Amino acid sequence: MELALANATNTISTIEHMLSKKEFDPFAIDCLKDCLELYADTIAMLVDAFAAFMSEHFDIAIVLMRTVMDETTTCGEGFTEKKGELTLLAKENYNLFQLSDISLCIIKQVSSVPSQPPNVSS
Repeated sequence: MELALANATNTISTIEHMLSKKEFDPFAIDCLKDCLELYADTIAMLVDAFAAFMSEHFDIAIVLMRTVMDETTTCGEGFTEKKGELTLLAKENYNLFQLSDISLCIIKQVSSVPSQPPNVSS
């Protein structure tokens, strides 16, 4: 989750840099602004997911990580609404999706382990 958070934070910097260049058409700029908002929300969700994980609220952490994955997809889909438009953040969205999926797998693995060892009598 920490890598996903670092990735999302770097992506926000990338988006802000892209927006400052003013090299894109109005549609792409709107998509970038939408993605900027989605990634800001994503950072908050990743922080909350980490806190939920650390406090062993695994169900909450799972929901939050799935939502992060949905946000990356939503960001990419915004660009596809206009035929021929390039998805400017395809690599960033893919990377965050994969990091989130790995985190989700880890959460599921940890949540399936009993929190206390079974009481074994000899």
